[in-house]
Amino acid sequence: MALFAPVRSETTDLDAVRRYAVRVIAQSEGEDLQMKAVTLALLGGIMWRAAPGSTEMMQDAGGAKAILSTTLGGRHLTFAYDQNTESIEMREGTTDGPVLHRFCNRTLIGDFERTFSALWG
Repeated sequence: MALFAPVRSETTDLDAVRRYAVRVIAQSEGEDLQMKAVTLALLGGIMWRAAPGSTEMMQDAGGAKAILSTTLGGRHLTFAYDQNTESIEMREGTTDGPVLHRFCNRTLIGDFERTFSALWG
C-alpha cells in the first residue's frame, strides 16, 4: 500500500508554477536562451519560500500574458514576463503595482539571493 497518493489537481502551487514556466519560456523562445535559466531559478525560489496555497497562474484580459501571483514574506506579489524589457517583473500587489525587481539574462545569482532575502528579512 502506497503512503502517498498522486495529486491530480490542476490547482496546486506546483501546477501553477509549471504552467507559468511553460508560458514564459515559450514567450521568450526567440530571445536569449539564458532566460530559461533565469525563469527556472526564479520559480525555484518562489516554490521554496511562497506561502503554501498562495500561488496561482492567471492570464491578462487578452490571454497573451501569463501572470504568477503569490505571497512571499507576507507580501502579495505578481510576476509577469515583459517582452519589451525581456525580463520578468516582480511587482507589489497587482500587475499595476510598483516594480520591485526585474529578472533577466543579466541577473546574477547573488541578485536573486539579495532580492528574496529582503522579502524574508
